[in-house]
Amino acid sequence: MLDNIWHLRGSTHIGNTSGEEALDQIEALLDQQRKPLTEERVGYRAFHTSLFENAFGPSWLSMVAYEKGAFWIEESTQGRILKYDLRSLHALIFCVVAAGIFFLFGFANDGVAGSARYATFAFLWLYGGNMLLAWIRIPRAIRKAVRAKGN
Repeated sequence: MLDNIWHLRGSTHIGNTSGEEALDQIEALLDQQRKPLTEERVGYRAFHTSLFENAFGPSWLSMVAYEKGAFWIEESTQGRILKYDLRSLHALIFCVVAAGIFFLFGFANDGVAGSARYATFAFLWLYGGNMLLAWIRIPRAIRKAVRAKGN
């Protein structure tokens, strides 16, 4: 249950597109997002990178906060489905540490209650805002990538 905080999981139907063609399109999307493939096999693509490798890269990329991800094809009664699982654990840890720093600064000025407010605001602003945008933008980008050619 708690891993849903740092995982983005989803799926999309790929229609008439072959599984490998859809994964090739995902590979192109990952290249645009500066997420190099670390594992590639039939029906499966994965990346694993450090959050801080592209620390000074463009922050507008939709997958910037995700350091690990996997994409695979499954067959269902409705046809082929592209499934994905992305992880942003490093971003979560970074934001928790940042919130802790806000807590310490707030504690010096406003005591425990004030510092808890500062820390909560900092965490929700840093992590919550980024994840909210990612939860909207990433599924849209994936759907657009796999439907760009064949459908």
